[in-house]
Amino acid sequence: MWWKRISEKNFDRIVEHFIAEHPDFSFKKFLGYGSYGRAYLIEDCSSKKLFVLKCLRPKHRHHKKTIYKFKQEIHILQQLSLPYVPAIHLTGTIDDCPFFIMDYVNGQTFEQLIFQDGAKFTIVRSLAITKQLLEQITQLHNHGIVHRDLRIPNILLVEQQLHIIDFGLATTYQKEIDISTIENPKRAANHISDLYFVGHFLLFLLYSNYKPSNKKEKAWQQELQLPIAVQDFLERLLWIQEPFPSALVALQSIPQLADI
Repeated sequence: MWWKRISEKNFDRIVEHFIAEHPDFSFKKFLGYGSYGRAYLIEDCSSKKLFVLKCLRPKHRHHKKTIYKFKQEIHILQQLSLPYVPAIHLTGTIDDCPFFIMDYVNGQTFEQLIFQDGAKFTIVRSLAITKQLLEQITQLHNHGIVHRDLRIPNILLVEQQLHIIDFGLATTYQKEIDISTIENPKRAANHISDLYFVGHFLLFLLYSNYKPSNKKEKAWQQELQLPIAVQDFLERLLWIQEPFPSALVALQSIPQLADI
């Protein structure tokens, strides 16, 4: 069918033309793409404030399941009103592809900080950052939302404050889940998923300060040689030991300076 032949680059031009026809905004640049969407930086012509336009990728525009997931992301962001989550300001469609315009978070992702800037995080600093993240996750769960994609590209640092972006895999928190039936913790629709990702996030922070002593790769427990309280905390996040029953309990269980 004809709609399958629209390339991503052609669609970028369609989006740019769409913005040009709306005098309130000006097109700045293409930001990137994920599994479901493409993101563009735009500017409010009056306030000069920057926003992100996120649009469903054209190859998905006739896939009902993908469209539903994209619209679910819009719904989730619309119902959240939290300072560390981008707010939605406008929704619509471009060539049958749904889109939304949201706040632009002008910060650095932890992927950029670690792998581009070479930032190093001590154990104390890593735990402090994880504490702030768990505080935010606890609030998300209290609002009935599980993010399910808390990777280092989706967590930004803005003037020492964390911001969470990309709710494309987020879903409604399901309280009545038997943990023993969960096969993939990344996809769990409860706290298990977010805490599992937090565990890997914390490992990235801790490894930023690690210098390998030999070429042979070992388990993180051997390489990092963490205080036992920190190792136990990580293993509970990562489902190696008994998992935490909630994000709040995980937050309350973060090792203190006396334990490090």
